[in-house]
Amino acid sequence: MENILILHNTFGSSDDLLYESRAGVMDQVRAVEQSLDVLGVGSEVLALENLRHLTQVLGARRESLIFNLAEEFLCSIEQACYVPAVCRAFGKRCTGNDTPALLLSQNKIYAKAILRNAGLPCSEGVVIYPQQKADWAQVSAGRYIFKPAFCDASEGITAESVLSLPEERKQGDALIEKLHREFNQPVIVERFIPARELNVSVIERNGKIKVLPLAEIDFSAFSDSQTKIVDYDAKWQKDSFGYNNTPRKIPADVPENVALRVESLAAAAFKAVGCRDYARVDFRLDEDMAPFILEVNPNPDISPDAGFAAAIEAAGIPYERFVWTVLTNTQGRLKDPSTASPSKHKETLC
Repeated sequence: MENILILHNTFGSSDDLLYESRAGVMDQVRAVEQSLDVLGVGSEVLALENLRHLTQVLGARRESLIFNLAEEFLCSIEQACYVPAVCRAFGKRCTGNDTPALLLSQNKIYAKAILRNAGLPCSEGVVIYPQQKADWAQVSAGRYIFKPAFCDASEGITAESVLSLPEERKQGDALIEKLHREFNQPVIVERFIPARELNVSVIERNGKIKVLPLAEIDFSAFSDSQTKIVDYDAKWQKDSFGYNNTPRKIPADVPENVALRVESLAAAAFKAVGCRDYARVDFRLDEDMAPFILEVNPNPDISPDAGFAAAIEAAGIPYERFVWTVLTNTQGRLKDPSTASPSKHKETLC
C-alpha cells in the first residue's frame, strides 16, 4: 500500500477551556502512526489550521490516501466536516465518514430528526436558539439534560446539566443563557433517561456493517445524589471524580433480548445517518430497559485508551487490523467512488 498522510487539527493554547478534548486527538495520531509502522506502511503527520491550509497541503502532496483525524478547527466547529469533500476535490480519499454524515451528526437537531423519521427511538426535547427564551409551558414535567447542539466530547455538559422541570426552570434559564454565551449555538433541552448508558461501536468491513460488543458505563460508584452522566470532566479531567469512577464494562451486562435490540438499532442508526468505515452510537436505557439513542458519533475517539479501541479488542480485532480495514475501505473508494454510497451497506450483526 502507498504511503499515508495523517491529518489532524491544531488545538490552540493550553489555557483554552476545551484544550483537553481538542488536544486528545494526538493520542489517536500516535496510535495510527504506530499501527502503520507495524503494518509496514509509510506515513507522515501534518497538523491543519483550517480549510485554506488544507488546500495548500493537498496541492503540495502526492499521497492519495488520507487518514483523517481532523475533528474541529479552532476557527470553526463546522469547517472540519468539509475535509473529506475537499480531499475528494483534489482526487484524494479520506478514511472515516464523509462530509454529509459529519455535517448531519454535528448538528444534533437535524440528526435527531433523521433518526426519528427512520423510526428510531430518541427522547423528546426542545431547542432554544440564541436570543430566544424557553417556553417552559410547552415542556412536560420531568428531568431534562441541557447541552449545546453542535458540540462533541461532552463539551458544555457538567454535573449541573440535568434539571427537574418545571421546578428548576429558573436554573434552566440561567444555564441556557450561559451555554448561549459560551458556545453561541442552540441549546437542546432533552428528557433525561436515568438508568444506564451504553456505547456501541460499529465498523464497516467489505461493505457489511459489524456491531461490536456493547460497552456499558459503570456508575456504581456514584451516590444517589449524583447525576449518572459522563460529563466533560469525566472524559477529560484526570483528577475528577467522574474520570476515575466511570469505567466501562465490555460486554455490557444486559439481557440478550435487550442486547439484540440495541445492536439492531445501532446498525440502523449507522445507515440512517449515512456512516461509513466506523462510528459509535450512544444509548441510554430507561428503568424498563427500553433503549433511546443519544447520538451517532461519526468521529469517535480511536485512541488506545478510549471505548472504541476497547470494543474492537473485545471483538478480537487487533488495532492494526482495524486500521488496515479502514485503509482498505478507503483505497476501494479511490478505485470505485460509487462504493462510498451508504446504500451499498449490507447489514450484518455477525
